[in-house]
Amino acid sequence: MREVENRLLAFGRALGGDPETVADLPFTEEAGTDRMPEPLYVRHDAEMLNQVTSWLLQEQHIGLVSHYGTGKTAFREIVRRDLGEHADFLVAVLDNPRETTPRKVYATVLRRAGEAGYEPDIRDYWQTRDGVPWATEDAKEAARDVVEGVRADGATLLLVVDEIEVLPAAILSTLQVAGDMGVRLFLMGTPEGKERVADLRGTLDSRLRYYEGIEPFGPEDVAEYVARSFACFRDEPYEGQAPDLFTEAAIRDVHERTEGIPREVRIECRELFTRAAFVWYRTGQPIERIRITPELRHRRFGMGR
Repeated sequence: MREVENRLLAFGRALGGDPETVADLPFTEEAGTDRMPEPLYVRHDAEMLNQVTSWLLQEQHIGLVSHYGTGKTAFREIVRRDLGEHADFLVAVLDNPRETTPRKVYATVLRRAGEAGYEPDIRDYWQTRDGVPWATEDAKEAARDVVEGVRADGATLLLVVDEIEVLPAAILSTLQVAGDMGVRLFLMGTPEGKERVADLRGTLDSRLRYYEGIEPFGPEDVAEYVARSFACFRDEPYEGQAPDLFTEAAIRDVHERTEGIPREVRIECRELFTRAAFVWYRTGQPIERIRITPELRHRRFGMGR
Protein backbone atom coordinates (compact mmCIF):
# COMPACT_ATOMS: atom_id res chain seq x y z
CA MET A 1 0.00 0.00 0.00
CA ARG A 2 2.81 2.40 0.88
CA GLU A 3 4.50 1.64 -2.43
CA VAL A 4 1.33 2.45 -4.38
CA GLU A 5 0.93 5.69 -2.42
CA ASN A 6 4.50 6.74 -3.20
CA ARG A 7 3.95 6.17 -6.91
CA LEU A 8 0.74 8.16 -6.92
CA LEU A 9 2.55 11.01 -5.17
CA ALA A 10 5.38 10.79 -7.71
CA PHE A 11 2.81 11.08 -10.51
CA GLY A 12 1.36 14.15 -8.85
CA ARG A 13 4.79 15.76 -8.58
CA ALA A 14 5.48 15.00 -12.24
CA LEU A 15 2.29 16.92 -13.05
CA GLY A 16 3.61 19.99 -11.26
CA GLY A 17 2.07 19.64 -7.81
CA ASP A 18 3.68 19.18 -4.41
CA PRO A 19 1.49 16.64 -2.59
CA GLU A 20 2.46 15.40 0.86
CA THR A 21 -0.26 12.73 1.04
CA VAL A 22 -2.70 11.18 -1.43
CA ALA A 23 -5.38 13.46 0.05
CA ASP A 24 -3.57 16.35 -1.67
CA LEU A 25 -4.00 14.84 -5.14
CA PRO A 26 -6.69 16.03 -7.58
CA PHE A 27 -10.25 14.71 -7.21
CA THR A 28 -9.80 13.68 -3.56
CA GLU A 29 -11.79 16.51 -1.97
CA GLU A 30 -15.03 15.69 -0.27
CA ALA A 31 -17.06 18.84 0.19
CA GLY A 32 -19.37 17.26 2.76
CA THR A 33 -16.59 16.77 5.32
CA ASP A 34 -15.22 20.32 5.35
CA ARG A 35 -15.29 23.57 3.46
CA MET A 36 -14.82 22.87 -0.22
CA PRO A 37 -11.74 24.57 -1.72
CA GLU A 38 -12.97 27.78 -3.33
CA PRO A 39 -11.06 27.28 -6.61
CA LEU A 40 -13.16 24.16 -7.30
CA TYR A 41 -16.53 25.92 -7.41
CA VAL A 42 -18.26 25.30 -10.72
CA ARG A 43 -21.25 27.60 -11.19
CA HIS A 44 -23.09 25.14 -13.39
CA ASP A 45 -26.74 25.96 -12.63
CA ALA A 46 -27.05 29.68 -13.33
CA GLU A 47 -30.87 29.63 -13.13
CA MET A 48 -30.78 28.18 -9.63
CA LEU A 49 -28.09 30.61 -8.49
CA ASN A 50 -30.01 33.60 -9.80
CA GLN A 51 -33.37 32.49 -8.39
CA VAL A 52 -32.08 31.70 -4.92
CA THR A 53 -30.11 34.94 -4.78
CA SER A 54 -33.25 36.84 -5.79
CA TRP A 55 -35.28 35.21 -3.02
CA LEU A 56 -32.61 35.99 -0.46
CA LEU A 57 -32.61 39.63 -1.48
CA GLN A 58 -36.40 39.59 -1.03
CA GLU A 59 -35.83 38.39 2.57
CA GLN A 60 -37.54 35.06 2.13
CA HIS A 61 -36.75 31.85 3.99
CA ILE A 62 -35.45 29.33 1.47
CA GLY A 63 -35.32 25.57 1.15
CA LEU A 64 -33.00 24.02 -1.45
CA VAL A 65 -33.93 20.41 -2.14
CA SER A 66 -31.94 17.95 -4.22
CA HIS A 67 -30.65 14.39 -4.02
CA TYR A 68 -27.29 13.39 -2.55
CA GLY A 69 -24.22 14.27 -4.56
CA THR A 70 -25.85 16.90 -6.76
CA GLY A 71 -23.88 19.92 -5.52
CA LYS A 72 -25.80 21.34 -2.53
CA THR A 73 -22.71 21.62 -0.36
CA ALA A 74 -20.72 23.35 -3.08
CA PHE A 75 -23.60 25.80 -3.45
CA ARG A 76 -23.56 26.35 0.31
CA GLU A 77 -19.95 27.49 -0.01
CA ILE A 78 -20.80 29.76 -2.94
CA VAL A 79 -23.49 31.40 -0.79
CA ARG A 80 -21.07 31.68 2.13
CA ARG A 81 -18.53 33.47 -0.06
CA ASP A 82 -20.69 35.58 -2.38
CA LEU A 83 -23.20 36.88 0.15
CA GLY A 84 -20.46 37.14 2.77
CA GLU A 85 -18.88 39.82 0.59
CA HIS A 86 -22.04 41.96 0.84
CA ALA A 87 -22.09 44.44 3.71
CA ASP A 88 -25.84 43.84 4.10
CA PHE A 89 -25.47 40.09 4.75
CA LEU A 90 -23.98 38.27 7.71
CA VAL A 91 -23.75 34.61 6.71
CA ALA A 92 -23.62 31.99 9.47
CA VAL A 93 -23.30 28.28 8.69
CA LEU A 94 -24.41 25.66 11.20
CA ASP A 95 -21.67 23.05 11.37
CA ASN A 96 -22.28 19.36 12.09
CA PRO A 97 -26.10 19.65 12.02
CA ARG A 98 -26.62 15.99 12.91
CA GLU A 99 -25.17 16.51 16.39
CA THR A 100 -26.09 20.11 17.09
CA THR A 101 -28.18 21.42 19.99
CA PRO A 102 -30.51 24.41 20.38
CA ARG A 103 -27.78 26.30 22.24
CA LYS A 104 -25.31 25.67 19.39
CA VAL A 105 -27.80 27.14 16.93
CA TYR A 106 -28.01 30.34 18.96
CA ALA A 107 -24.24 30.31 19.51
CA THR A 108 -23.72 30.15 15.74
CA VAL A 109 -25.90 33.23 15.34
CA LEU A 110 -24.15 35.06 18.19
CA ARG A 111 -20.63 34.33 16.96
CA ARG A 112 -21.32 35.49 13.43
CA ALA A 113 -23.01 38.63 14.70
CA GLY A 114 -20.09 39.18 17.07
CA GLU A 115 -17.64 39.05 14.17
CA ALA A 116 -19.53 41.98 12.67
CA GLY A 117 -19.53 43.95 15.92
CA TYR A 118 -22.97 43.00 17.26
CA GLU A 119 -22.58 41.65 20.78
CA PRO A 120 -24.99 41.14 23.66
CA ASP A 121 -24.31 42.71 27.03
CA ILE A 122 -22.90 39.67 28.84
CA ARG A 123 -23.48 41.44 32.15
CA ASP A 124 -27.15 40.59 31.67
CA TYR A 125 -26.38 36.88 31.98
CA TRP A 126 -25.29 34.90 35.00
CA GLN A 127 -22.82 32.62 33.22
CA THR A 128 -21.23 32.77 29.76
CA ARG A 129 -18.67 30.81 27.80
CA ASP A 130 -16.73 32.36 24.91
CA GLY A 131 -19.19 35.22 24.86
CA VAL A 132 -22.26 32.94 24.67
CA PRO A 133 -24.66 32.61 27.61
CA TRP A 134 -24.44 29.15 29.12
CA ALA A 135 -28.18 28.54 29.55
CA THR A 136 -30.08 27.84 26.34
CA GLU A 137 -32.87 30.31 27.16
CA ASP A 138 -30.30 33.02 27.86
CA ALA A 139 -28.52 32.23 24.59
CA LYS A 140 -31.85 32.56 22.78
CA GLU A 141 -32.53 35.98 24.32
CA ALA A 142 -29.00 37.14 23.54
CA ALA A 143 -29.43 36.03 19.92
CA ARG A 144 -32.72 37.91 19.75
CA ASP A 145 -31.01 41.07 20.98
CA VAL A 146 -28.18 40.98 18.44
CA VAL A 147 -30.49 40.11 15.55
CA GLU A 148 -32.60 43.15 16.41
CA GLY A 149 -29.44 45.23 16.18
CA VAL A 150 -28.52 43.72 12.83
CA ARG A 151 -31.96 44.39 11.39
CA ALA A 152 -32.03 47.92 12.81
CA ASP A 153 -28.96 48.63 10.68
CA GLY A 154 -30.70 47.32 7.58
CA ALA A 155 -28.67 44.11 7.40
CA THR A 156 -29.70 40.45 7.29
CA LEU A 157 -28.26 37.57 9.29
CA LEU A 158 -28.56 34.47 7.12
CA LEU A 159 -28.31 31.06 8.80
CA VAL A 160 -27.39 28.28 6.38
CA VAL A 161 -28.23 24.73 7.47
CA ASP A 162 -27.34 21.67 5.41
CA GLU A 163 -28.64 18.09 5.75
CA ILE A 164 -32.10 18.91 7.07
CA GLU A 165 -32.96 15.23 6.67
CA VAL A 166 -30.84 14.40 9.75
CA LEU A 167 -31.79 17.31 11.99
CA PRO A 168 -33.26 16.36 15.38
CA ALA A 169 -36.86 17.47 15.79
CA ALA A 170 -35.85 19.90 18.55
CA ILE A 171 -33.55 21.72 16.14
CA LEU A 172 -36.35 22.25 13.64
CA SER A 173 -38.28 23.95 16.43
CA THR A 174 -35.23 26.07 17.28
CA LEU A 175 -34.85 27.11 13.65
CA GLN A 176 -38.47 28.24 13.60
CA VAL A 177 -37.80 30.34 16.70
CA ALA A 178 -34.71 31.82 15.04
CA GLY A 179 -36.76 32.68 11.98
CA ASP A 180 -39.38 34.35 14.16
CA MET A 181 -36.72 36.55 15.79
CA GLY A 182 -35.53 37.82 12.41
CA VAL A 183 -32.87 35.36 11.30
CA ARG A 184 -33.20 34.54 7.60
CA LEU A 185 -33.13 30.76 7.08
CA PHE A 186 -31.56 28.89 4.19
CA LEU A 187 -32.17 25.16 4.66
CA MET A 188 -30.77 22.49 2.35
CA GLY A 189 -31.32 18.77 2.08
CA THR A 190 -32.84 15.86 0.23
CA PRO A 191 -36.51 15.42 -0.76
CA GLU A 192 -36.82 13.19 2.33
CA GLY A 193 -35.62 16.12 4.40
CA LYS A 194 -38.32 18.35 2.98
CA GLU A 195 -40.96 15.75 3.88
CA ARG A 196 -39.54 15.50 7.38
CA VAL A 197 -39.75 19.25 7.92
CA ALA A 198 -43.36 19.21 6.71
CA ASP A 199 -44.26 16.31 9.01
CA LEU A 200 -42.53 17.63 12.15
CA ARG A 201 -42.81 21.42 11.79
CA GLY A 202 -45.58 22.28 9.38
CA THR A 203 -45.46 25.96 10.33
CA LEU A 204 -41.76 26.18 9.45
CA ASP A 205 -42.37 24.31 6.20
CA SER A 206 -45.08 26.77 5.16
CA ARG A 207 -42.66 29.69 5.50
CA LEU A 208 -39.99 28.21 3.24
CA ARG A 209 -39.76 29.05 -0.45
CA TYR A 210 -38.47 25.84 -2.02
CA TYR A 211 -36.21 25.44 -5.01
CA GLU A 212 -36.22 21.79 -6.01
CA GLY A 213 -33.56 20.07 -8.07
CA ILE A 214 -30.07 21.23 -9.05
CA GLU A 215 -29.21 20.75 -12.68
CA PRO A 216 -26.39 18.21 -13.24
CA PHE A 217 -23.08 19.05 -14.85
CA GLY A 218 -22.96 19.31 -18.62
CA PRO A 219 -19.81 18.17 -20.48
CA GLU A 220 -18.46 21.72 -20.35
CA ASP A 221 -18.92 21.75 -16.56
CA VAL A 222 -17.04 18.46 -16.23
CA ALA A 223 -14.20 19.97 -18.27
CA GLU A 224 -14.18 23.06 -16.06
CA TYR A 225 -14.13 20.95 -12.89
CA VAL A 226 -11.16 18.93 -14.19
CA ALA A 227 -9.29 22.09 -15.20
CA ARG A 228 -10.02 23.74 -11.86
CA SER A 229 -8.86 20.62 -10.01
CA PHE A 230 -5.47 20.61 -11.71
CA ALA A 231 -5.05 24.36 -11.29
CA CYS A 232 -5.88 24.10 -7.59
CA PHE A 233 -3.49 21.15 -7.23
CA ARG A 234 -0.65 23.23 -8.69
CA ASP A 235 -1.67 26.28 -6.67
CA GLU A 236 -2.33 28.16 -9.90
CA PRO A 237 -5.31 30.37 -10.83
CA TYR A 238 -8.07 29.01 -13.03
CA GLU A 239 -8.39 31.27 -16.06
CA GLY A 240 -10.59 29.23 -18.37
CA GLN A 241 -7.83 26.91 -19.53
CA ALA A 242 -8.56 23.49 -21.04
CA PRO A 243 -8.19 20.49 -18.72
CA ASP A 244 -4.90 18.60 -18.54
CA LEU A 245 -4.55 14.85 -19.16
CA PHE A 246 -8.21 14.29 -20.12
CA THR A 247 -9.07 14.16 -23.81
CA GLU A 248 -12.37 15.62 -25.01
CA ALA A 249 -13.61 12.07 -25.55
CA ALA A 250 -12.76 11.22 -21.95
CA ILE A 251 -14.65 14.27 -20.69
CA ARG A 252 -17.72 13.22 -22.69
CA ASP A 253 -17.39 9.65 -21.40
CA VAL A 254 -17.20 10.83 -17.78
CA HIS A 255 -20.31 12.92 -18.33
CA GLU A 256 -22.23 10.01 -19.84
CA ARG A 257 -21.18 7.52 -17.18
CA THR A 258 -22.02 9.80 -14.27
CA GLU A 259 -25.05 11.57 -15.80
CA GLY A 260 -23.36 14.78 -14.67
CA ILE A 261 -23.89 14.16 -10.94
CA PRO A 262 -21.05 16.16 -9.34
CA ARG A 263 -20.06 13.62 -6.70
CA GLU A 264 -20.04 10.80 -9.26
CA VAL A 265 -17.96 12.98 -11.59
CA ARG A 266 -15.37 13.43 -8.86
CA ILE A 267 -15.22 9.70 -8.14
CA GLU A 268 -14.92 8.78 -11.83
CA CYS A 269 -12.18 11.38 -12.39
CA ARG A 270 -10.28 10.08 -9.38
CA GLU A 271 -10.43 6.53 -10.77
CA LEU A 272 -9.15 7.65 -14.16
CA PHE A 273 -6.41 9.75 -12.56
CA THR A 274 -5.24 6.70 -10.61
CA ARG A 275 -5.23 4.57 -13.74
CA ALA A 276 -3.20 7.20 -15.58
CA ALA A 277 -0.67 7.11 -12.74
CA PHE A 278 -0.37 3.33 -13.19
CA VAL A 279 0.23 3.74 -16.93
CA TRP A 280 2.86 6.42 -16.34
CA TYR A 281 4.73 4.27 -13.83
CA ARG A 282 4.57 1.04 -15.80
CA THR A 283 5.50 2.45 -19.21
CA GLY A 284 8.05 5.01 -18.09
CA GLN A 285 6.72 7.48 -20.65
CA PRO A 286 7.33 11.22 -20.24
CA ILE A 287 4.48 12.86 -18.38
CA GLU A 288 3.67 14.96 -21.48
CA ARG A 289 2.66 11.81 -23.36
CA ILE A 290 0.19 10.51 -20.79
CA ARG A 291 -3.43 10.99 -21.83
CA ILE A 292 -6.67 9.88 -20.23
CA THR A 293 -9.01 8.39 -22.82
CA PRO A 294 -12.27 6.42 -22.54
CA GLU A 295 -10.31 3.22 -23.27
CA LEU A 296 -8.25 3.69 -20.10
CA ARG A 297 -11.37 2.84 -18.09
CA HIS A 298 -11.29 -0.77 -19.36
CA ARG A 299 -7.59 -1.57 -19.06
CA ARG A 300 -6.41 -4.06 -16.47
CA PHE A 301 -3.08 -3.51 -14.77
CA GLY A 302 -1.31 -3.25 -11.46
CA MET A 303 1.47 -1.05 -10.11
CA GLY A 304 4.21 -3.58 -10.76
CA ARG A 305 6.53 -3.23 -13.73
